[in-house]
Amino acid sequence: MNIGIVGNGMIIENAGAAITNQPDFTCAAIVCRPGSRDKAAAYAEKFCIPRICTNYQEFLQDDTIEAVYIGIINSEHYPYARQALLAGKHVILEKPFTLTLQEAEELAQISRNTGKYLLEAIHLRYHPWMEAVRRSSGQIGRIKMIQASYSKVSGRYDQYQKGNVLPAFSPALGGGALMDLGVYGIHFVDEVMGQQEPEEVSYMANRGFNGIDTSGVLTVRYPEAIAVCTCGKDSDGVREAVIQGEEGCLQLENFPRTTRVLLRRRGEEKAEIIWEAREQKENPLENEFCEFARILKERDRKAAEKALEGSLRVMKILDSALEHV
Repeated sequence: MNIGIVGNGMIIENAGAAITNQPDFTCAAIVCRPGSRDKAAAYAEKFCIPRICTNYQEFLQDDTIEAVYIGIINSEHYPYARQALLAGKHVILEKPFTLTLQEAEELAQISRNTGKYLLEAIHLRYHPWMEAVRRSSGQIGRIKMIQASYSKVSGRYDQYQKGNVLPAFSPALGGGALMDLGVYGIHFVDEVMGQQEPEEVSYMANRGFNGIDTSGVLTVRYPEAIAVCTCGKDSDGVREAVIQGEEGCLQLENFPRTTRVLLRRRGEEKAEIIWEAREQKENPLENEFCEFARILKERDRKAAEKALEGSLRVMKILDSALEHV
């Protein structure tokens, strides 16, 4: 399947490599703004992409491109994905899906109406460690608490402190800790809780001079469980996730690029390793693009719809959390 890349930011380094490593994908083109052509040309050379475009409409008119990967600034996810779906392309959309639930629901409806697939690029959903968590969660009894922590000082934080607001810290462009790092915790919680809908969502944040959340704590209440996600772009923290159940707990080290999952049964001191990475993959996107290639090749609408419903649930939580931020 011919796929086109939209964007030339840092995420394209991993996405481009993941795409070109999939035998069922052929990277046909990359599109960028006119002023970024040199940067796109470097990616085109690195990943053997034959065509560089600087006009998105011309890019979408290329009938040989069947799917697009959109890895651009958060605020442009919705308009770019909408145009691509209406142009008859399958869309792989980088996280966070959109800025609002309304945008996400509209894209989902267009996807269903056109028969084109709409997939969110959120790598933890497709990792082997996540499958190990799904298989083992029944061993810890009824889940009562979930904790997910992911914080690291942003490479753009020093500039922000000097008053230079880059997209990562711009409210209008979809920046902030929750939209960037916290979304991993929300996706993790949604995967653990299955198709359950939250009863209550709240978000308490540290805010910068322009109102952006530089770090924060998200609380999600379910009928029988509470989830807490912490995230920060202004500070470092222990990257870990824990699922607490009545019969034990699951502990994930180095979340969300998890390297080991431990099962601790109630009353037993020694933990059991239920999954461990033999080595840390340099490219965390490989698993998800392998699954995207399979879904598109096999036209697995059931898997695509399941993933889309999960993305909509996550957007609902994000919408509620950011409503008063």
